[in-house]
Amino acid sequence: MKRVQELQNDTVMNVAALLKEPVGATREFAVSIDRFELDIELIATSISGDVRLIRLPDEILADVRLRADVGLECDRCLRDYDQPVNVKFTAEYSPTIDVHTGRNIAEIDEESDRFAITEHHEVDLAEPLRQELIVALPMVSVCGKDCPGPLVTSIGGEGEIDDRLAALQRLLGEE
Repeated sequence: MKRVQELQNDTVMNVAALLKEPVGATREFAVSIDRFELDIELIATSISGDVRLIRLPDEILADVRLRADVGLECDRCLRDYDQPVNVKFTAEYSPTIDVHTGRNIAEIDEESDRFAITEHHEVDLAEPLRQELIVALPMVSVCGKDCPGPLVTSIGGEGEIDDRLAALQRLLGEE
């Protein structure tokens, strides 16, 4: 029977014991995060899901499956709404300190696809999670199939101009 650890409002997991185990060893976490900042004025809420850490020969692989709600503004009606987002990704973490000797192993290049395991033997899912949630957002955010669209004050009949375009009509009329 696998033991699932709870990770509540945190993205950091200690992997010191996992680094001492043989290749193929795993750890499983149930993740629950109330609020997670993605960018300025872009917040994910109600994040929940599973993380599985797998010991590989020279790294730890994080297999992540999460669901979140991201507060967006509808591009059509300009109302705020919560966009449900599902992400499934893997992230590679390389150690920088040998867990047995305490010696430096290597520096992780910032251009690398891998993330670093900290000197305290911890992996932090914050940055890959932030990146994956942002990429999973829709290109055009619409609050739903029942979106009322832009607010219209009045629509004129044939030959009449929509009130929203009245200023443009006046400019064209001056010519």
